[in-house]
Amino acid sequence: ELGVGNYAKPSTSGGTMVAEEISKEAAVNNINDTFNNELQQQIDGVLPEGHIYKMGKPGKILLSTGVPDLPVQMSASRLMQKATSYGHDFDLSEVKDLVKALQNPIAVFAYGNKTKAQNIIIPLQKDGKNFIVGLSLKPTVNGKTLEINSIRNVFPKNNSEWLNWISQGKALYLDKEKIQALIDQQRTILADVDYLDLDSVAKIVENFDNPVKNDENLS
Repeated sequence: ELGVGNYAKPSTSGGTMVAEEISKEAAVNNINDTFNNELQQQIDGVLPEGHIYKMGKPGKILLSTGVPDLPVQMSASRLMQKATSYGHDFDLSEVKDLVKALQNPIAVFAYGNKTKAQNIIIPLQKDGKNFIVGLSLKPTVNGKTLEINSIRNVFPKNNSEWLNWISQGKALYLDKEKIQALIDQQRTILADVDYLDLDSVAKIVENFDNPVKNDENLS
């Protein structure tokens, strides 16, 4: 009758929502820790052959850009190939905390048809270059559509190249504050990149309207 302790009524002041956010963050941290442990096994050469990394589900930013609310997965063998075989070599240890990085992207771009593939710029860096994650949405394999989102690419990307995608109208989401800070940091570095107009990019970023996740996006 007093409504206290185990009998307390749910708060109507947003307390339930806060608890849900804390629960989601804890879940992401657990998945991230598991990924880091398995990544270390791969570095040490003891990860089972054919291993598939399970990266959790997309966060609210990726949901807002149209990524399906399905598990994100990545083949350990593909990660090794991307790290060693395509001219943009990196150490596997440099993608530690990849799960958390995917929850907080700096930018998201359409790759062709945005309902099929998106390129995600994440906070992880190598030599000042942000890593890009290429995500295939519900890929079709042998005529069968898989109920997952599959990571097909991971590598450090020249910042000038993905900043230029903003000028090309490919952006689906932009972290305005981080990108403006990056532009300010790299004005001297990128001054000789003749195809990139940083003033124009900065203006586009300033006026860009980010999507908002709602029930329609989720549907």
